[in-house]
Amino acid sequence: MKVEGIIFDLDGTLVDTIDDIGDSTNILLRRHGFDPYAKKDFLNWIGNGAVRFVQNAIGEKVSREQLNAYVMEFKEIYEENLHKRSRLYEGVTGMLNELDHQGVKLSILSNKPHQLTKKVVEHYLSAWPFDPVFGQREEVARKPDPAAAFEIAGMMKLKPQNILFVGDSRGDLETAKAAGMIPMGVTWGYGQLVSRHGNEQIKIIEHPQVLLEYIGTQR
Repeated sequence: MKVEGIIFDLDGTLVDTIDDIGDSTNILLRRHGFDPYAKKDFLNWIGNGAVRFVQNAIGEKVSREQLNAYVMEFKEIYEENLHKRSRLYEGVTGMLNELDHQGVKLSILSNKPHQLTKKVVEHYLSAWPFDPVFGQREEVARKPDPAAAFEIAGMMKLKPQNILFVGDSRGDLETAKAAGMIPMGVTWGYGQLVSRHGNEQIKIIEHPQVLLEYIGTQR
């Protein structure tokens, strides 16, 4: 099947953001008298949206109003610190340059809050024509619900079967399958995906260069 467009997950797929996310969370926790956490804890929580992430970090029952206040404060702290220690994964720059050169349409779909998603993309990925860029929006169900993926396909003017959906989590693979897109997992992210040799339905890659090789066989 010819690949004409790609939807990328963001955190753990294109950009390694966990250190800035973790540092920002610990700033929030210390401000309010909670104990800080280690990186391994944040890795277990990432990928399901900011509300659930902060809820896990707080670790105790609080009112919905108080939780929402913590989430808003976390977003403000993270927005100020998202450029401190995050970085593109090895090989991503070359991969994106080649995809752009080939005229492949590029998009991003993340469960990170929408405005923070756009801020990260503006800071780290502005050299490439990602359109659209969607984070989690209140009016749209988050991944693995396929609603946003279908929306992107319509904006790209592409059939779902001609879109590669690339992410580091099982939720990304489930989104791709639910949307009728081509699922591709990456092993270098947070979702602890591993290569499945012999499984032709789900391609799991260990380096961005392999994505280019796959595209070459499909175009």
